[in-house]
Amino acid sequence: MTIKHSPARRSALKALGVPALLGLCPPSVRAQGFPSHSITLICPFGAGGSVDQYMRVLSQTASRHFGQSIVIDNKPGAGGALSAAILSKVRPDGYTLGMLSSSAFRAPWLEPKMAFSPLTDFSYIIGMTSLEFCAVVRADSPIKSFAQFMEIGKEKPGSIQYAAGDPTTSVPITMVSIQKKYGVEFQHIPYKSGADMAVALAGGHVDAVIDSVGTYVPYIRSGKLRLLGALGETRFKAWPDVPTAREQGYDVVLSSPLGIAGPAGLPVDIVQRLHDGFRRAMQDPETTAVLDTLNQPEWYRDPAAFEAYAHAAYKESGDLLKNAGLI
Repeated sequence: MTIKHSPARRSALKALGVPALLGLCPPSVRAQGFPSHSITLICPFGAGGSVDQYMRVLSQTASRHFGQSIVIDNKPGAGGALSAAILSKVRPDGYTLGMLSSSAFRAPWLEPKMAFSPLTDFSYIIGMTSLEFCAVVRADSPIKSFAQFMEIGKEKPGSIQYAAGDPTTSVPITMVSIQKKYGVEFQHIPYKSGADMAVALAGGHVDAVIDSVGTYVPYIRSGKLRLLGALGETRFKAWPDVPTAREQGYDVVLSSPLGIAGPAGLPVDIVQRLHDGFRRAMQDPETTAVLDTLNQPEWYRDPAAFEAYAHAAYKESGDLLKNAGLI
């Protein structure tokens, strides 16, 4: 039997175009055919840092599960929030995704012109890992511990220059509160990536670095840098003899969960397909090995749990910034 369409009907179908017709496909059919080409995964930080290192291994393992290449696109800027702003504006087809850091939940409070909201502008796919922070100095530095670092900041205010991300990132914002609480003062020197900070520290351009630990692992192991303290809840597995900041008498806890998201409006079946593929990639031995190397824990969250975390983190960021007098 031949189905005939009127000229008006044919014109209407033509006007719909391929994307609209694809939208009529049952979800199961659409997800089965996804992805049909490479996926771009936006990295919020520069090449060479711990987030970039993790994402590059993840992209290799994930590509095997998706049957398509995963292309890393580094978009550093605004402490990681620039990439979030870019991600919020892309087409919601699942082919452009991004790794969200804590800056994505903080920047809208500080920079309304970024024009995105963590509450409405993203489709949350999967929580993956958490950056654990540290304080490091050169091996020849007279500073031997995080406690001594803080003592100098009190006795000689402003005499220590420390490298960290730009002023919208976790470290400098948290340090504002810490300095007020303990009556200390340091000079913050902003950098775009951990790789840049490591070079600056080695070259004597700054006295210390406070950053996620991954970038500095080889320098600490080789003896070029000294670890002053772990700034998370627990000591690093690689250096069990180095106490946390809390154990050294200072209530300092820094961590930054990371997860993959897409723009708002991703079809639920595509979100699930992406979640499942990246979840398998997380469990790949190559991916777990790089987390061990970077001294980062797994931080798995399914789409609903990651979205719940994002909403809570957005509110908490606003509270922290208000308490610090930054907004």
